[in-house]
Amino acid sequence: SETNLSKEMESVMKDIKNTTQKKYRDYSKTPGSPDNDFLFMYSVARTNLELELIHRGGNLCSGGASTAGKRSCLNQLFHVLALHMRLYSIDSEFNPWRKLTQLVEEENSQQGNEEQQPEVPVLYHDVTSLLLIQILMMPQPLRKDHFTCIVKVLFTLLYTQALVALSVKCNEEDRSAWKHTGALKKNTSDAEKSYEVLLSFVISELSKGKLYHEEGTQECAMVSPVAWSPESMEKYLQDFCLPFLRITSLLQHHLFGEDLPSCQEEEEFSVLSSCLGLLPTFYQTEHPFISASCLDWPVPAFDIISQWCLEINSFTERHAEQGKALLIQESRWKLPHLLQLPENYNTIFQYYHRKTCSVCTKVPKDPAVCLVCGTFVCLKGLCCKQQSYCECVLHSQNCGAGTGIFLLINASVIIIIRGHRFCLWGSVYLDAHGEEDRDLRRGKPLYICKERYKVLEQQWISHTFDHINKRWGPHYNGL
Repeated sequence: SETNLSKEMESVMKDIKNTTQKKYRDYSKTPGSPDNDFLFMYSVARTNLELELIHRGGNLCSGGASTAGKRSCLNQLFHVLALHMRLYSIDSEFNPWRKLTQLVEEENSQQGNEEQQPEVPVLYHDVTSLLLIQILMMPQPLRKDHFTCIVKVLFTLLYTQALVALSVKCNEEDRSAWKHTGALKKNTSDAEKSYEVLLSFVISELSKGKLYHEEGTQECAMVSPVAWSPESMEKYLQDFCLPFLRITSLLQHHLFGEDLPSCQEEEEFSVLSSCLGLLPTFYQTEHPFISASCLDWPVPAFDIISQWCLEINSFTERHAEQGKALLIQESRWKLPHLLQLPENYNTIFQYYHRKTCSVCTKVPKDPAVCLVCGTFVCLKGLCCKQQSYCECVLHSQNCGAGTGIFLLINASVIIIIRGHRFCLWGSVYLDAHGEEDRDLRRGKPLYICKERYKVLEQQWISHTFDHINKRWGPHYNGL
């Protein structure tokens, strides 16, 4: 039944869609497919959580309220997205819950399945995506014990992915050594919570396929420059799982109003896993922390791992190289930042002053540089106009989904483009007296003001251009 609240929620969703350019709403190969809307709504949730993590400096060590100090409405946004996402019925490709929690019997895959696309092996799925899709498809309001259950199951998948990636990064000698060491401990009581035993089992299962073949490739030589020690392996496993734990902790914080604990960087993993209910309450703190102690298998570990590895083996039968490349993933991203500019403005001026445009091969009358990606563009250049859009406006759409930050070479000032509007931001290069020299009329040496540049970067990262800059005007696609 339609209520005033559901009407309001629908209008919020329409606003979100309308403010997003069409090309950032089209994810699937078929235009107009329901997958587009579904993935767009999921991406709104993911982007907001990732962005908050960026505002906090890339980790959750500081804990507490967000650095922006503003009241968050993520909880309400999740309700709006969940309301709309539940209109879709999704297949096991987007939500492989059964594969994660049950041992699937070998079905008669031969009959009638020839023309069907083979599903993506579970170990290639992005676990954070699975979490968000699962949460948004659940009946609302979500119960805390349901949330914890989902996180525990997904952590077992993530940890297995980390072990598989680790096994691919090891060389042949390391693998046979770990395979032998772990096999000796397989019958101990806590075998399912020992990374040595689990790693050994993963290696023996994947050895049945083609994943470890072609050792001579250059890629593998670059992968493992050092010998692995138990300490470096434990650190690798924790680093692999941390991005998921951070996003999950933020989600728990917003959905259930629970405080984020503050901690030191080296104990971030143990504090977050404890906060999410992954760590058993009786865990002994005197011993060095072992990440495998957070595992809580829904079914016998060796059976389910064997099932997941079988999928990888059948995939690598057909695509050996891609099979390996997809597993060696680096989950550590650098925080976004603007270009590093030289100290003296003359360096920039001399470099770009007579530079030719790559599109029209002429020297632009008003050259400009995008401070996000470094692309050289013509400001107001009619020569580079495409479908009534001048180059700067077009670039702002392709590079920043409608937001562009450009340094005008002949004027030493920065302009911001936001959708249909633009404004002059000012200059980050000042003379010895701390004054701007717009249009370079006085010809004094200019030096970078790092404080100003930091402010510009912060406004870009925190999406606050609209609120801070006052003098906006329409650009009529002419920049």
